Amino acid sequence: LCAAEHRPLLPRPQEVHYGSGHLPLRGLTIRFSTPPGPEDRFAANELSSALSAVAQSRIAVTEKAGPGRSIVLTRTGNAPALPGSDERGGPDAREAYTLKVTPKGAEVRAKSSAGLFYGVQTLRQLVEGSGALAVLPEVEINDWPSLAYRGFMMDTNHGALLTEEEIQRQLDFLARWKANQYYFYSEANIEVRDYPLVNLGARYSQAQIKRIIDYARQRHIDVVPCTEFYGHMHDVFRLEKYSDMSPLRYGGEFNPRNPRVKAFLEDWIGQMASLFPSPWFHVGFDEPWALEIFGSPAAGAPPAELFMEHLKNVAAVVVVKHNKRLMFWADMMSGARIFSRYPELISQLPKGTIVVAPAVWNWNEVSPSFLTSFANISGLLAAGRKYGAIGLLNTGWSDDAQVIYRMSLPGIAFGAVAPWQSSPIN
Repeated sequence: LCAAEHRPLLPRPQEVHYGSGHLPLRGLTIRFSTPPGPEDRFAANELSSALSAVAQSRIAVTEKAGPGRSIVLTRTGNAPALPGSDERGGPDAREAYTLKVTPKGAEVRAKSSAGLFYGVQTLRQLVEGSGALAVLPEVEINDWPSLAYRGFMMDTNHGALLTEEEIQRQLDFLARWKANQYYFYSEANIEVRDYPLVNLGARYSQAQIKRIIDYARQRHIDVVPCTEFYGHMHDVFRLEKYSDMSPLRYGGEFNPRNPRVKAFLEDWIGQMASLFPSPWFHVGFDEPWALEIFGSPAAGAPPAELFMEHLKNVAAVVVVKHNKRLMFWADMMSGARIFSRYPELISQLPKGTIVVAPAVWNWNEVSPSFLTSFANISGLLAAGRKYGAIGLLNTGWSDDAQVIYRMSLPGIAFGAVAPWQSSPIN
């Protein structure tokens, strides 16, 4: 049977071969053929809940094989649950899995708990019909991620403040589409010890962040800090105590020539590096608008020199001291901005730095523009594949509070699906 006769699968698996039979859901059990870990049990329980709801009958997770038909989860290795700093896509990827459904039963097989989890997500999408008529089609699937990193950044600093529960909802949604990174964008809105004036009451406490990280881990999503350490620091510099650390007093950017800045950055970066166990660290660096206007007269150096000096100072703390992989925004490399005016800076970037990202187009709009979003994501992804990109970071900005953010979910899903697939999304 051709795939068109069955439900579409997103991301589309790399290899799919359907048969003519089916496996009824009612009467199935879910079991393990290898000793399960906590993440394996989580995947099994999620599958049980999803299939039970469709079948309108309990499909339980059992510890031992029985006489009836089963969905068997088999983990063949002990690869990590979360992506590291040197992941690779392809058939041998940590997250690869195989899935087989026959009229006698089904099996998901992978070498990691992440692979099992992604096989479960595909299995959920395969279900056809409901109630007593709910079935899984006979199929063999061999699947793996085309690109190793499939991230989404959420702006938690503008517009309506996302509750912890809403962030969990986003994580659940992203996990369905096989995303494996969630970038937590912050402009001094996370609790930092010994700086009570900056964030009175802490919009996000460190305890909340830890709970979000744990929640994401169960879904094989690494929560990456995405903090601003150049511009967008208005909430810090508006305070008299810190106002002189900006080239323009009460401004939004750090002055790297100010002796107070080094100690401040080491402390803040250190606290965030300890709070987020991710091997990745995003340091912002977008839109330092005052750099060229006030950089030279205020700090006594050309803007390009200030920019690179500050980036290297931050990289020394993030990379050398805390052993994280550095990322920063690429908007300063485009248009008439600093890297276009000073192309010699490109060769000075710290080795291994990641700089580019597309977005769901939903700012300055009443509702998101998905045509623009899909073209933006697909276009950048095509260029990335051509030049050996290792992943895709999709972004969501809530600068304009009029956008109801749940309207952006199709763009969020598209950005997770696209880098898993090898072919463009129809």
